[in-house]
Order: sequence, then structure tokens, then C-alpha cells
Amino acid sequence: MEGRPTDSPTGVFGTGAVPDPKCQTVVVDKNKPPNASGTYSFTGIIRHPSRLLRPGGKLDSSDDINALDKGEARRVSCFLRCSEDGFPKRLSQGSLTLQIGQAEWSPFWSIRRAPLSLDFVPSRVEARPADHREPNVKKGGTAFGAIAVPSFVVITCGLNSGTVDLVVPGVDEQLVETFFRNRMK
Repeated sequence: MEGRPTDSPTGVFGTGAVPDPKCQTVVVDKNKPPNASGTYSFTGIIRHPSRLLRPGGKLDSSDDINALDKGEARRVSCFLRCSEDGFPKRLSQGSLTLQIGQAEWSPFWSIRRAPLSLDFVPSRVEARPADHREPNVKKGGTAFGAIAVPSFVVITCGLNSGTVDLVVPGVDEQLVETFFRNRMK
């Protein structure tokens, strides 16, 4: 059939034309790790509308911790703030990818910016609820009396020369806190 899209050798839908071998193909990695139980997007709400009424629970977080122990990766919604050079000084929205021994933070709005490697060993790890020091971060509760608004928690990792604040959904607190506490050992 003429004009019908077919798979081309580059994996891009086309009309069956053979690409010029001199051209380079850019491969986009669509194999992002699964989201942790407290992290979801607008499309996640469309797939699971029940998240509007009740966010995930602590049992889901223990499943994520077990997955990390097995070598799987998890992605967590995370605002990052750090007193060290090379990191955002103010809260910046992004996602934290955790895998055995590795943590990377990627900004939400990024054009060709490489993820930041969080390869520090914290001297202390503390958690507290988000408050006035974290503007524009959800503090929890309900909207319109029925829609659950998730709360966020600040996990502070103490360094020798400053601190790193990771603001994550409350459901994912245990996952992120356990990850960085294990680095202290």
C-alpha cells in the first residue's frame, strides 16, 4: 500500500525509504526506570484515577526498597537544593534516579543538560515535613474536600562543608532516606 507508514531500518516510522548511511541516528533511551510509588505524573493519574482520591501507602514504599535491593532502579520526584558549588542553590524541580550505589538528579526542564551525580557520602541524614522554607511545594491535605494532595518531606543530608536538601513525596521518604542512610555505612 502506498503512503502507509512502515517501520524503517532506523526504527522511525516513515514511508519505507532507506535512510542515507552518512546520517547519524539519535537514539533516545525510552527505558526509564519505573517511578517509585509516591511519584506519578498527569498521565499516571489518567491511567490510575484512584490516585486522585488516595495516594500510595507505606507498603508500596517497602516494595520499592526491596526492588532497589534486587538491583532495580526507581525514579522519584525530587526538588533539589544544595549549599555546594555545582548544584542548585534554590529549590529546583526534577527527578532522582536511585540504583544500587548510584543516585542521579535530572532537572525537570532541561535542554541537553546532563544529570547531576549525587555521589557524596553523608555524615547525617534527617527528615522533616516541608514547611515555609520550601515555597511552592505541596504540604498535603485535600482539595475540594475529596482530592488527596500529597505531602512532601525534606530529607537533609549533611556534608562536611554544607547540606543537600532532597524534597520528595511523603510516600517515597522511606525509600530515599534508606538509600542515603545505607551510604553512611
